[in-house]
Amino acid sequence: MKFSQTTYFLGLSFFLPFAFAQAKEESSKNVFTHLIKPVLDAKCVQCHGADKDKGKLRLHTKEDFLKGGREVGKDIVIKGNVEDSELIYRITLPKDEDEAMPPFKDKEHYNPVTPQELQVMKAWIKLGASFDLLVSGLDEAGQKAASHVFKNMPKKVLPASAKLQPQLPNVPPADPKALAALRKAGVLAMPIAQNTNAIYANASYAGKAFDDKKLQLLNPLSKQLLWLNLARTGVTDKGIESLSKFTLLSRLHLENTSITDAAGPHLSKLKELKYLNLYGTTLSDASTSHLAKLSKLSKIFLWQTKFTDAGAETLKKSFVDLGKYNSLSAEQKKLKATLEQVTKSENAKLAKLEEKKNNIAKQTSDKKAINAKCPVSNKDLDETKVSTLEGRKIGFCCDKCKGKFDANPQSFKAKIKDFKPSDAFAKAESDLGKAKQESTAKTDEIQTKASKVAGELKSLGPEVNLGWKQPVAEKK
Repeated sequence: MKFSQTTYFLGLSFFLPFAFAQAKEESSKNVFTHLIKPVLDAKCVQCHGADKDKGKLRLHTKEDFLKGGREVGKDIVIKGNVEDSELIYRITLPKDEDEAMPPFKDKEHYNPVTPQELQVMKAWIKLGASFDLLVSGLDEAGQKAASHVFKNMPKKVLPASAKLQPQLPNVPPADPKALAALRKAGVLAMPIAQNTNAIYANASYAGKAFDDKKLQLLNPLSKQLLWLNLARTGVTDKGIESLSKFTLLSRLHLENTSITDAAGPHLSKLKELKYLNLYGTTLSDASTSHLAKLSKLSKIFLWQTKFTDAGAETLKKSFVDLGKYNSLSAEQKKLKATLEQVTKSENAKLAKLEEKKNNIAKQTSDKKAINAKCPVSNKDLDETKVSTLEGRKIGFCCDKCKGKFDANPQSFKAKIKDFKPSDAFAKAESDLGKAKQESTAKTDEIQTKASKVAGELKSLGPEVNLGWKQPVAEKK
């Protein structure tokens, strides 16, 4: 399809007024408010803001920005002096420098200031760092950089550690009267973190007095309750039935309560549950099918319940890719057998070398004692009173000193001037040392592989913990 010259000019006449209007709007905007602060918000305030002041530096408000940090002070920005302004110095440091900002932690989450953003900052400082400066007041290079920033506004990049933090639900505030009623009943009820309305309730302090009837006090918090501790309370299976309305519940403590397998169907409705503690209850393998419906479960404690090892493993398998699980389990058993075999073989080899060293230690080619004074009493020697240490002949003044030495020769060894073991003993000891290193390297290699497999098994599904025993996924 061909466009006529007329069509071209018509399109141009439509576009140009829009472009001019946009440029005019940008030029009338405040440099700090609309360009520099968005950069700081996206790339700096995570470490230097309202919630965190690394280096005593906060950049989330104009006032805090001008105060600077612990060592920098007002030199954070020196009006008219770009080179000496600490802000520019830190931003332009190589990323591998400890003081570079923002810090480089990994390539995926590195979010440096762009050349255009830096150009705007420099131009702003050069012109006096006024909070009233408009884009139209920047030099030509600064305006060009500003236009680029407006079209590519900075975005916040969360570090890997921040992404691992649990994201709290956005819920309405809890009813103050409901919270007061719980506290009156001996229940600790409070937000689980700052800046959230999500609630943590702990009734364990109330003990058996907190029963199914008092459990109803939680009902007004059905939209806020995230963590709940009912350990050691008087709650029964009937009470557990009423928990199904708490759709946000992610942590639940039920240890040492009287609940039974009858609670299983009700627990299965808590689809957000990630942590469940059933220690000291009577739940058994019969509840496996119900607990398996908790698709987000990451940890469950079954110590001193009626769950068997087989039941716990069945529960674990219900969350995983069975093909991969069985493959890793087979590899784990193979590594265990290999480790036992190698350990047995290496121990036998080391035992032989140890025996050889001990035998050589008792033999000596010395014609007389190598020491001039008794190592126990420092008296003159009786040539008939001798022992052998590491292939060397040692003399004593009497049987009593000889007996003390023979009982613990290493404690007197340092008193034998310039003591050196026999060449044969030194070689035997060296051979044993090398063999131990080689043996350790062999077993460590297998154990490293086994640990890796155990970790992969564990990551396949929730940790099913039966108490003092290792979790199912970590059994050797």
